[in-house]
Amino acid sequence: MTSDSPTLAGRTIIVTRAAERAGGLTSLLIDAGARVLEIPVTTTVDAQDAGIALQEAIDNIERYEWVVVTSPEGAHRFREAAARLDSSKKHFKIAAVGTATSEAVGGADLVPHVQTGRSLGEIFQSGSGRVLLAVAESAGTDFEVAARGKGWTVDRVATYRTIPVTPSTERSGEISQADAITFASASSARAWHEVFGIAMPKVVVAMGPMTAHALNELGVQNVAVASEQTLKGLVDATAQALGSR
Repeated sequence: MTSDSPTLAGRTIIVTRAAERAGGLTSLLIDAGARVLEIPVTTTVDAQDAGIALQEAIDNIERYEWVVVTSPEGAHRFREAAARLDSSKKHFKIAAVGTATSEAVGGADLVPHVQTGRSLGEIFQSGSGRVLLAVAESAGTDFEVAARGKGWTVDRVATYRTIPVTPSTERSGEISQADAITFASASSARAWHEVFGIAMPKVVVAMGPMTAHALNELGVQNVAVASEQTLKGLVDATAQALGSR
């Protein structure tokens, strides 16, 4: 750990990230000295059509001028499905909501400063072509409404679903002993609330503004928001919120 790395020595941090995606965050927190409690409240599964619509869109990728991804999971699934595309068909540009999403898709041409679909829609150029929007089934519509208003035809394709996982309420004792809790998505915030209500440590850290907004709507105030929507940004924000740099 370098001298300018966040230090969380002696702190206990709850990770609510989906179990299959928690490893990277857990490792970073442990590297920073934290004790980690993994209490996943969501998991990601295939879209209801098992990815057929996504594959059909990729098979016809030449019709699209832009591909838009709004979450790291959706970006990862698009990149994986498009891995065998011939380079001659890769004439599309990529827009991503957030730096973590950009990293997951292998780099994006457009990333809004404020990491929300609405912000991406505001800076998205006007046009008359087609946009492939690869998102979770439950994703909001802010971007596509804005893009359609600017002349684009938007094909929305569900790449995955986020479903709740119910942890044991017997873990309430562990929750009360933790110093902070992290949320990487609005869906995890809502899923946590379904099981535990607003029972959580005093320090609550959200990866982005949409997650923080979801927590506010559920009655959780004073949420710290990572300035960079990445796992490292989430760790840094947790350290800053705990005053442990």
